[in-house]
Amino acid sequence: MTFSIVIYDPDQSVWGIGVASKFLAVGALVPWLKPGVGAIATQALANLQYGVEGLKLLEKYDAKETVNRLVASDPLRERRQVGVVDAKGNAFAFTGKECHSYASHIVGHNFTVQGNILAGEEVLEAMARVAEEKGDIIEKVVRALEAGDRAGGDKRGRQSAALIAVTNQRNQEGEIDPLSVGKVIDIRVDDHKQPLRELRRIYEIWRATFMKEEMIDVEEHEEEIKKALAKLGYRDLRTWVEVNNFENKFTGYKIGKNVFSLLLNQAAGDEQRSS
Repeated sequence: MTFSIVIYDPDQSVWGIGVASKFLAVGALVPWLKPGVGAIATQALANLQYGVEGLKLLEKYDAKETVNRLVASDPLRERRQVGVVDAKGNAFAFTGKECHSYASHIVGHNFTVQGNILAGEEVLEAMARVAEEKGDIIEKVVRALEAGDRAGGDKRGRQSAALIAVTNQRNQEGEIDPLSVGKVIDIRVDDHKQPLRELRRIYEIWRATFMKEEMIDVEEHEEEIKKALAKLGYRDLRTWVEVNNFENKFTGYKIGKNVFSLLLNQAAGDEQRSS
């Protein structure tokens, strides 16, 4: 009923999980992560103790030993599916023989992808290809889910998705900043006709709000900004920035490149709704 990716980036010291499913609020069940320890996706007939106990086991053991210990004492192990990446990036997965077809997993360097009730093996193959590419880990997680969906995804349809990533490189300032608790990103779409499209939309807003980005000159894009603000009903750029919580990406003379793109997208969406 689900496909997911568990991945680690040693350069960024970030562990991430992305998951999508024809099931309500999949993000409340499947992903389990702990900074500096690892990440676990438990699915199929999901045993949530795999998340709780698995993170404890990862404090002592690698991914393979953790999975082996989890399934060894589970009488329903053949109905479980689990993917794990440990603190060093070692990956391991298990797919029980009684998981609904198509069910399997692919383990690669610093990642594992797994799924059940899939359209076919091409779903996992598409996800693995993205996971093997270079680039930002968060973007790769989103793109891997999108690739799996394009390849057929969950053969029952779509309903929910989630994206979570953690790091042991923390910001100690205690501001309204996910990094102050080792969290890079944590977003969920619990019930939506197009959950991955909605996940992408929310991710773009998250990126513009929290992640560092290139700043561009407001004056160089003055006409575009004026037109966008007029469509949205704002008198000035600062008001729009404050309403949308982008103060940290606006100096009065410069604005974040992604924030600027979001302004234009908001205006375009507003125009489409009114036409």
